[in-house]
Amino acid sequence: MAKLLVVALVLALLGVLVVILAGRGRGKRGLGVGETVALDDVTLYSKQLQLVGRPDRIVRDGELVIPEEWKSSKRVRDSHKLQLGTYFLLIEDLYEVRPPHGFVVLGDGSRVRAENTEALRSDVLKIAAKIRELRRKIGDKVPMRQPGWKCRACGQRGNCRHAST
Repeated sequence: MAKLLVVALVLALLGVLVVILAGRGRGKRGLGVGETVALDDVTLYSKQLQLVGRPDRIVRDGELVIPEEWKSSKRVRDSHKLQLGTYFLLIEDLYEVRPPHGFVVLGDGSRVRAENTEALRSDVLKIAAKIRELRRKIGDKVPMRQPGWKCRACGQRGNCRHAST
């Protein structure tokens, strides 16, 4: 009976140790608290906003829905914040709750909080509109004033619709 009690105690201590180490491992990898709603397996789409995105992780923390974007870089770039801004808009449209913030998780596991500001939301919508505008013009001919000899010597002549004959 005493041996059984010792074995049970050792197993309980091992269980506690595993839980502690798992928590530390999550922290080193940048995983925050909260229930994982999606882990790089949900593509968000808003027909109204004409936006699409696939967050690396979506976390539910109480009533909040928080996106996370994991990057291998050592610092947060503006493009990372714009990407989160897109997720903010998509999550609000889909889940009907506005995320107050999100996180960029860097390669070293550090978590950088990005706020869901009106300025960020406006920037995302302006850039999306500009992209749509440029996509509509992709087939338009670009005015060129190159001398013919430059076109004949160009290595991209075969790919160019504007090459002089």
